[in-house]
Amino acid sequence: MTVAEQTWHGDDLTVGEVVRRLTALRVESARAQIGDSENIHPRNSVLDLIVIAAESDEAERAAAVVKGLAVHHPCRAIVVLDEPGRGRSRIDATVTSLSHPLMAGTVCQYEQVMLRVRGPAADHIPSLVEALQIPDVVTYIWWTGTAPVGDKRFETALQAADVMLIDSARFARPYDAFRELAELAARTTSTVFEDFHWARLQPWREVLAQFFNPADRRPFLRGIGALGIDYVAKGRGNRSAAVLLAGWLAAVLDWRLKRVASGKGGTLVAHLVSASSHPVEVAMRPVEMAGFCSGEVTGVRLDAAARGQTCLVSAVRDRNDSDHVIVDADIRGSSVPRHVLPAAAESDGDLLGRLLVSARGDRFYPSALRLGAELLGSSLK
Repeated sequence: MTVAEQTWHGDDLTVGEVVRRLTALRVESARAQIGDSENIHPRNSVLDLIVIAAESDEAERAAAVVKGLAVHHPCRAIVVLDEPGRGRSRIDATVTSLSHPLMAGTVCQYEQVMLRVRGPAADHIPSLVEALQIPDVVTYIWWTGTAPVGDKRFETALQAADVMLIDSARFARPYDAFRELAELAARTTSTVFEDFHWARLQPWREVLAQFFNPADRRPFLRGIGALGIDYVAKGRGNRSAAVLLAGWLAAVLDWRLKRVASGKGGTLVAHLVSASSHPVEVAMRPVEMAGFCSGEVTGVRLDAAARGQTCLVSAVRDRNDSDHVIVDADIRGSSVPRHVLPAAAESDGDLLGRLLVSARGDRFYPSALRLGAELLGSSLK
């Protein structure tokens, strides 16, 4: 596949100068791909993606991820190296245009604007990127690293976003950030929030949903009395994944939080009540396990009862093959054949590709976020 690439760089620019250079590159690229008697081919960008990064390495890494997705998601990416502070505002820019032909003969174009923004201009993302956006397409903002969800400039950035992408696994202060994000999501109606960490939990949600999919097992869902979640940490660590997973089950099954108690070694025990008013105990336990990332969920246990019968489920990461989960269960006193299900870790590129599929978000994420924030907040009292 022949890929045409054009690049331009300039220092100490205005946004208008960047727009003019971007337009010029687009025209040059289009003219280079047509014959003397042809008209310029239309472009097929399907979204705007604004990446905000606090470090140059983070900006370069995110830019590479987006570039890799551009074949399937033709777009314009605006990568902002965000350096707020006092002093004179300054914008340096690198504009890149990549074009490659598709099988049907049309052209897929990826445009990337890399901005290094210093000074007060970095506090006003919407006005900074507005002139660079493609109109009438969905706009995503991916705030990489530790998103400053409690800062005014983060809330201001929502004005430019149909969808805000964050990664709660990267929160430097997960207890505060979860609460702040939940509060912001509750009062924001124009922007959908998506979370890379929530997407990483999809294999666990699928494991549990698949187990209870047979009709004769579904009554046990409403009869869950105990939930245990193990996650990798020393001390209490980062419970973000654990509370999101617990929040998902609580949201789906309409559990209500009553109280939370912190135990020894970082253990957290939450007491909830089910939709049918029976008690539900949720225990989160930090464990040490080689080969897994900090905060990663490594095991889930469920105890349930329905119609005088019991169901015990244990789903744990295979210590010898971390890409799989081993599911053992006992229903009505009889063992269920062991299942080994895939749960491979996904790259940020894979996760981003899934998050870009829908601009509406996961309908259970806001509830899981709110309940997760309640669990974390109550554990500090």
